[in-house]
Amino acid sequence: MYTLLHLAVLTVTVLLLARLLPGVHVRSTGGAIVVAVVFSLLNFFLGWLVKLVLVVPAILTLGLLFLIFPLVVNTVLLWLTDKLLRAFEIDSFGALLLSAAVITLVNGAFQVALHPHVYQTFMQPGPPRWI
Repeated sequence: MYTLLHLAVLTVTVLLLARLLPGVHVRSTGGAIVVAVVFSLLNFFLGWLVKLVLVVPAILTLGLLFLIFPLVVNTVLLWLTDKLLRAFEIDSFGALLLSAAVITLVNGAFQVALHPHVYQTFMQPGPPRWI
């Protein structure tokens, strides 16, 4: 059920990006569903490889790359999705970055909405800690 819900949210996100951004084109709603499935499959099968390749640059930047890790991974995988599918086109690098940023934010909001108990501990103030 989680996978179908995630694919539906990703499909709607891709359709909205195609509608709102001039550099993103999807031929049909079925094409957006295919984009969501291919992007998810690439994330499942190649996401770990992209993360593994980015570990060394993340260490060289003293961990600063870890702050934008999901954005970089989504950018690479969205670019691969663009190259694999005819029904999906991204015209410029700026549109690619903006699309990946929106997908990253939507995925993050989806995770928080689905698992609020995990993120609730960060929202509650605790007792003051004296060092």
